[in-house]
Amino acid sequence: MYSYVARQPILDSSLQTHAYELLFRDSLENVFPSISSRQATSRLVVEQFLQQNIDQLLGGRPCFINFPHDVLLEGLAECLPPKQVVIEILEDALPDDALLAKVQELHQLGYRLALDDFTMSSAWERFLPWIHIIKFDLRLSPLPKIASFIQRHRHLRLTYLAEKVESKQEFEQTQALGISLFQGFFFSRPEMVKRATMQPAQMVVIQLLNEVNQSEPNLVRIEQLLGQDVSLSLKLLRYVNNLKGRSKPISSFRQAAIYLGHTQLRRFVTLIATSGAGQGKSAELYQMSLIRARFCELLALAHASTAQSQQAFIVGLFSLLDVLMEQPMATLLGSVPITDEIRRALLAKEGKLGFYLTFCEDYEAANWPRVAMHTARLGLNEEKVSQLYLSATAWVSEQLNAMDQP
Repeated sequence: MYSYVARQPILDSSLQTHAYELLFRDSLENVFPSISSRQATSRLVVEQFLQQNIDQLLGGRPCFINFPHDVLLEGLAECLPPKQVVIEILEDALPDDALLAKVQELHQLGYRLALDDFTMSSAWERFLPWIHIIKFDLRLSPLPKIASFIQRHRHLRLTYLAEKVESKQEFEQTQALGISLFQGFFFSRPEMVKRATMQPAQMVVIQLLNEVNQSEPNLVRIEQLLGQDVSLSLKLLRYVNNLKGRSKPISSFRQAAIYLGHTQLRRFVTLIATSGAGQGKSAELYQMSLIRARFCELLALAHASTAQSQQAFIVGLFSLLDVLMEQPMATLLGSVPITDEIRRALLAKEGKLGFYLTFCEDYEAANWPRVAMHTARLGLNEEKVSQLYLSATAWVSEQLNAMDQP
């Protein structure tokens, strides 16, 4: 499976790339698909920020993302890193009291906000003290009208962006008005970017939705569900990483759930469900990831503490990410807040966690001399190790069968 996004540069007055606008696509055809703006924004956030390392796409620059009225009010923007994102309020958003309150809240949280295809309606005047960027569509707004607006609002610290610039003359005319950011076909058409992606099992998403909407969510059950799907668990850790102030690395999915709290956890699961997650994953690789996760966990339980076994599960679950995502493991882990022990195990097979993963790989490859050496190190015998592996495969079969139940 692949995700698709169109990336259009936003240039400064020196024609250097200042930022990118990210536009949702569902194929290599560079047109907006026949879906709602709500679903487009949700899927773009999931696929580009939670599924992927967004730094690869942006190269250290910020990005503009379109947000419809209802998605903003639901709090989706707050799961994104303020330093990387400009929240672009769509032109059809209703400038009501609820939206004004949300804009003020986002401003307070450090987000930059832009008004898209700004029509200079007086209904938006009360929003302007909390807005950073005004985008003028040159196909909709005459230059004299734009000049008049800029002149009347000199007292506000607004940055102006001209979009749909289609000629050198338009670039020079808008620059003369005091506009400092530019976007349009004269500079560059949106560039298509295709990236490997994974989709979580829909039944797990439904079960998680049920759990997080309880008055008192069962964290043990939530942890179990998150551990059933490598795609969901990766998204969860990136979601945690995107929230401001996260400094302590994650060593278990329950820790991630506790850190998020009920509201943010429900928001995360709702986002995943809204994005239309569901089909086309590589069943064999996913099943192998789950077997590795459970086998590593059981090896750790036979050798170390429960806390170590939780980390061993994550190591096994993420051990095939580079194959699933068609990217180097080091790149994938760049925006995942896992502990150093987990990171070293995945990247270099170091430490006890790396030993469990090496044991698992040797067992899969039927490298019996090495398996015998690992078995002796753990103080186990071959029969016990065989039982642990069979137990892991049986556990995975139970999980997959449960996911298939209506």
